[in-house]
Amino acid sequence: MRWARLDGTADIDAWEILESNRHRYRGRITCPETVCGKNLHWRKRSSDGRAATFYGEHADGCDYKTTSDEQVVERELEEVDAVINTCAEMQIRLDPAGGSRATSQHSPGAPGARGRTHVHRGNDRTVRAGSTGLRPLLRKLISSPEFRADRMPLTLSDGTRTTIADGCVHAAQYVFSPGTRIVWGTIARASGNWLNAGDPHEALPAVRVSKEALPKVLEHAGVQELADLQGWHFLVEGTFTLTQGNLPTPYVSLSAPNRIVFLPPSG
Repeated sequence: MRWARLDGTADIDAWEILESNRHRYRGRITCPETVCGKNLHWRKRSSDGRAATFYGEHADGCDYKTTSDEQVVERELEEVDAVINTCAEMQIRLDPAGGSRATSQHSPGAPGARGRTHVHRGNDRTVRAGSTGLRPLLRKLISSPEFRADRMPLTLSDGTRTTIADGCVHAAQYVFSPGTRIVWGTIARASGNWLNAGDPHEALPAVRVSKEALPKVLEHAGVQELADLQGWHFLVEGTFTLTQGNLPTPYVSLSAPNRIVFLPPSG
C-alpha cells in the first residue's frame, strides 16, 4: 500500500520516504482505516522495480487485509481451470485496472459455478460459457503449454470470436493481422511511454501507453515508472497497427488501463 497515517493524523506517502531517513518513522506509521489502525512497516523500492510500500498485519474487516501471494496465484489459476473443466467456451472479462474480481459460486467460471448461457450472432444455440480476467489468463498461459494450444472457443471483450490458441499469441510468434488479439510475453525494453517485447531489429509487438492511462497503469502495477517493468510478463488485448519506416513494427495504443496486466518475473 502506498498511503498510510503518520502519528495518527497526517497522511504519508511510501514513495516519498528516503532510505536514509527510515529510522525516523519506526513506530509512527499506522493503517489509515479507522477500523484497523495497526502499526505498519516501510519497505524500500526493490531491485526488480516494485515500488516502495507500507506493509503489515491488518485487523479483520480492514479493506487493506489481503490474502497471501500464494493464495492469489492459486485462486487465479483455479478460475481459469474451472472454465476449462465446466464450460464449452471462455469469455474475456475486463476487471477494474489492476484488480481481479473475486469469484463466487454465482460467478461464471468460479469453482462449482454453473456457466452462463448465451445466444451468439442471432442463433438460437445456447452455449455454456465462463468468464476469466486477463491476469488469471496470463498466469495460465505462462504455466501451461497445453493451454496455449487449446482450441477452446474464446470470445474477447469486444465480442471477437476466436480460440485460445489463435486469439492468445506469444509476442515471439505474433504475425500482424487486422482485428482484436491478445498478445503476451516478456517486456524486453521499457522507456518513455513504450513497452517493447524485443529489440528494435526484431520488430516484435509493442505497447504505447497513453498519457491518460499511464498513471493507472503504474499505480496498479505497483511501480513508479514504465522502465521498472523491464523483464516482467505482460498481456494486452487490443487492435494492433504497424509503425512507419523500413522495419514496420506492430504496436497497440493503450487508452484503457484495464486492457493490460503484468506479473513480475517470479509471478
